[in-house]
Amino acid sequence: MSKSETDFLASLTVLEAAITMYHCGVVDSYRLVATELRKLLCDRNALLTRVRPGFQLHKLHWTEMLETRPSLMNGLNYIMPGRLSVSQDGTSHFELTFAQSGALMDVEHWIEQPLFSADITVRELIKSVADKEGAHSDPDFNETLVHAKLVKYMRDDSHKPTIIAIGEYVFRWVHGSGAIST
Repeated sequence: MSKSETDFLASLTVLEAAITMYHCGVVDSYRLVATELRKLLCDRNALLTRVRPGFQLHKLHWTEMLETRPSLMNGLNYIMPGRLSVSQDGTSHFELTFAQSGALMDVEHWIEQPLFSADITVRELIKSVADKEGAHSDPDFNETLVHAKLVKYMRDDSHKPTIIAIGEYVFRWVHGSGAIST
């Protein structure tokens, strides 16, 4: 097994563990999720496309909406890239929503989709969390994180459950697509 394949499997293992920790109450594990997502999706030679060339992810709902109705961008300050549900016990879960067409996109294009606004893409959010809070500790938030902190999903700043939702989707889709050989 190549080093890249070993790193890929290890990254998925860490991603799954960090998501589990988040759901067990270790909210700060979203930082680990962002760091693994950066490695898998956003690095110059991203690990996912290095080991699975041609791998595709589902287009986000807002991307399709803005492609078919570009005028929606006029005056749009914030995009909610998914659905927030709250159970009877008060716990919440956020999940991404996808285009009705079911369209798939190359990873390189997928990470360039608008996420929180026209200027804040999937890549920008992942890299901001990983670079400012995960792999590094910068003294200040960047504009992306300031914007994300303006909106709360229940108790959490919007970037935390959104990073978890991206991680959950990528993990499930990689496993469900047969991209993991056991």
